[in-house]
Amino acid sequence: MQAKKLLQLHIIVLLWGLTPILGKLISFGALDLVWYRLVISLLGLGVFMYFKKQNFTLGIRPIIHIALIGVVVGMHWYLFYHAIKISNVSVTMAGFSTITLFASIFQPLLLKKKFFWGDFIYGLFLVVGLGVIFKFETNHLLGLVYGILAAITAAFFGIYNGKFIKDYGAYKITFYEFIGALIFISIYKLFFDDAGFVIPSVGFSDAFYLLMLSLVCTVVAFTWSINILKYFSPLTVIITNNLEPVYGILFSILLFGNDEYMSFGFYVGAVIILLSVFTYPFIKQKFTHET
Repeated sequence: MQAKKLLQLHIIVLLWGLTPILGKLISFGALDLVWYRLVISLLGLGVFMYFKKQNFTLGIRPIIHIALIGVVVGMHWYLFYHAIKISNVSVTMAGFSTITLFASIFQPLLLKKKFFWGDFIYGLFLVVGLGVIFKFETNHLLGLVYGILAAITAAFFGIYNGKFIKDYGAYKITFYEFIGALIFISIYKLFFDDAGFVIPSVGFSDAFYLLMLSLVCTVVAFTWSINILKYFSPLTVIITNNLEPVYGILFSILLFGNDEYMSFGFYVGAVIILLSVFTYPFIKQKFTHET
């Protein structure tokens, strides 16, 4: 069972590695992209739950609580795709790879677990890697910052979902989080979008990429990622997610070529970050025996 769930976890990460690629391929801005993603995902998930006879019923307090975490999900997606739109996939994924650092900070605070001293040392290596990238990629500075903010928000709701799954089903959590995210994005679009609440028309290619992004990479992957928290700790799931930047950067270089090639300094910084990310689980497990 554990091996099967681990394989499922890696499939989830592979699907998530495609999300920045699809985000870049979709022609309109981050805010509209996220709005469409949420609408399609909610409809798809709702239909699926109905035919699978999944119960939608929850108390008012849990719904509000889950929907508020959904606001963080909406913020995360906007920050993530905004970073891609103003820079590129490689820069965004370099910033996003700091998710494990923030997860290691949030987990003791939110789940009342003991703080691990190695997290601080690991954090220093990440800072060094980011510092190298900052030095050589000053023209992509804002994209890197938004990528880091996307990592902070993803770590927060990822840890929180580890609490929710103990009491509620994965489909219910996903459904009400998406409602909270959609409400937040709609309000943000209404008051802060220069164009107002105007929904752009969707061409054939955008429709295809949106369906892939919303139904496969969101409904399937997001629900699986919550359900799998029954078998692994939130930090273990987030650590495995460190493959997402690797997949994202590799896919982007293969598909977009010159647009994704960065300076030598960028790759030095990215290697420092990724080496830290991939050695961290072994250090963590050795000293804390956490799985």
